[in-house]
Amino acid sequence: MENDLLHLDDLRHGPRHPVKGSDDSSTPQPSADTTAADALAQIREQGGTLAGLRMVWEKRCRSVWAEDVDIYRQAVGAAQKLGEAFLSYDISREGLRVFQDDVRLLQLQALALARTGATQRASTILVGLRKKGQDDEETFGILARTHKDLWMIAATEKDREHHLQLSLDNYLKGYECSGGYYTGINAASMALVAGQTETARRIANEVSVLCEEGLSKEGPNSPELYWLLATAAEASLVSGDLESARVNYTRATTESNPGAAEISRTRSQARFLLKSLGEDDRALDSCFILPRIGLFTGHMLDRPDRTNARFPAALEETVRAEIETLIERQDISIGFSSLACGGDMLFVESILKRGGEVHIFLPYDIKTFIESSVQLIPRNDLTERFQYLLDNAASIRILNEEGDPNDDAAFDYCNRVLAGAAILKSQFLGMDIAPILLWDGKPGDGGGGTESVRHYWEHAISGKIEILPMDRILADALARGLSLPKLESTTKSQIKAISKRTPQEIRAMLFTDVVQFSKWPENSIPNFIHEFFGRVAVINEYCDAKPLYLNTWGDAICAVFENVEMAGRFALALQSILRETDWKTTDLKRDLRIRIGLHAGPVYRCHDPLLGRDTYNGAHVNRAARIEPVADEGQIFASDAFAALAAIAKTNEFLCDYAGNRELPKGAGTLSTFLIRPNH
Repeated sequence: MENDLLHLDDLRHGPRHPVKGSDDSSTPQPSADTTAADALAQIREQGGTLAGLRMVWEKRCRSVWAEDVDIYRQAVGAAQKLGEAFLSYDISREGLRVFQDDVRLLQLQALALARTGATQRASTILVGLRKKGQDDEETFGILARTHKDLWMIAATEKDREHHLQLSLDNYLKGYECSGGYYTGINAASMALVAGQTETARRIANEVSVLCEEGLSKEGPNSPELYWLLATAAEASLVSGDLESARVNYTRATTESNPGAAEISRTRSQARFLLKSLGEDDRALDSCFILPRIGLFTGHMLDRPDRTNARFPAALEETVRAEIETLIERQDISIGFSSLACGGDMLFVESILKRGGEVHIFLPYDIKTFIESSVQLIPRNDLTERFQYLLDNAASIRILNEEGDPNDDAAFDYCNRVLAGAAILKSQFLGMDIAPILLWDGKPGDGGGGTESVRHYWEHAISGKIEILPMDRILADALARGLSLPKLESTTKSQIKAISKRTPQEIRAMLFTDVVQFSKWPENSIPNFIHEFFGRVAVINEYCDAKPLYLNTWGDAICAVFENVEMAGRFALALQSILRETDWKTTDLKRDLRIRIGLHAGPVYRCHDPLLGRDTYNGAHVNRAARIEPVADEGQIFASDAFAALAAIAKTNEFLCDYAGNRELPKGAGTLSTFLIRPNH
């Protein structure tokens, strides 16, 4: 049973996002949390939606939160209930800086890490708790879950047997010390997998009794209703009774009010048990109805001087109706989109109208984006609508504050990161993606447009692409008598002069340096160059992931690669050869520890007349350089953009585990980071 012991009071839904047609006139904003009681009240009142919880988190008063550990516990719990393991990790990380040894926060952080796939890091926390004598059901249960995850990805049969036994042992210990149904059903499940059928069915029968007692005692309004019914279903599965399991799974999803993340985890466990029984692992999928994640891009409203009509402003409500119908049919509750006027804004408004959550990605700063992609026609409401949608978004990601609106690479990059982020979200929640294009079927006005998006969506996303045919919508409207607006002439004074510019290229960057190299004695430098750079030269010669550009500054290395797949492979090769070297036996005669940072984004390739070769420059090169200093020693850290592009590329050579928000040096802001590790 994958509820991971997260027992929380039901959290009320936060503000319903008002859109056109809503009775609400504004979105409630949390007041300042002047006391610990205020902070807890805000979490209870706003924490039922991701937008509300993020608002509380971003506007928190740290000194107030530091007064009561329960504020952090409740906030982490709210994030996990919403399926936001990344956010729950960030909150727990800050909480543990203040309340360093709080067991519950450590347990919740380990659970967040386990849910993001960072299994080894989660296990390390829990093993530490066990060494300190922590022997409660939750510690045993989450530790057992990490061994279950390690069993599923183990490379050898010996390792698989080892982690399977440790998972079973820890679930049994948790069940023995508590008699709880959570560790009980998981002990039964792992005993079944281990071939201990008699033990599995004995415990499953005991768990069934616990669930029946809980259901009769708690009643239909119990916050435990979903988990009691879902656990009863799993007990039936372990006993081989699929029909009883079907009945209880259906009751669990229809008689209670579970979140999508909870349903997804329950479905995954049902598939796991069915496969262990030799049954079709999707035989019970009809019991679990999950909403979809909508990934959208489409045409903007026509500019007044557009010669060939494509999306006249008069068709906004017609297109809105088409989008709303599609969202309803696909049951989309989470949306990923940019926010240009036209299709993007209509999609986001439609998601919010359903009470869903939206994640907004912008290629450059808000002011420039409004000028280039929002306020295209002389209407006052476009900017107001844009700002309102930003205020109600669950997250906003600006990919380059200094980006160039006249460079197609900025839009192409934004669309790719947008799609990759949706893929990461779908993988985490176990939800399908519904990709949607509002498109007239014709080549776009430039790069990074709707047509180019369709090509890489077809490679990266398994779901069918839904195309809302803008050409058909326009033709139907014209046939009904739509009059196109008179073309506005554009005078020379209205045309912004655009000088000849060098186009950007989307590339992946690697930076690495040696920890505390500045404290090394001067006479060690020649040996360092020979030993360290010599090994990097070997990698560069024999690794198939060749950099387009390679340079060194002191102890630092900078490399630029064609794509994230090559950058990731090179980084892993570098990490591997350095870890395998016993540096004290080399001429260095000292330990050598490195940090590696990865990022990807649009950069300029320019010929450097001083060096006599091409170099790569731009804001994203600087961003890559800022990531390396915040990486943990010996580890490879990457930006969220790098992880998103890796998701699109479907690379199977490395995995991206969430590593939390990090404060970048030199005032470069904060960034969501991912730990890169081999996929084995």
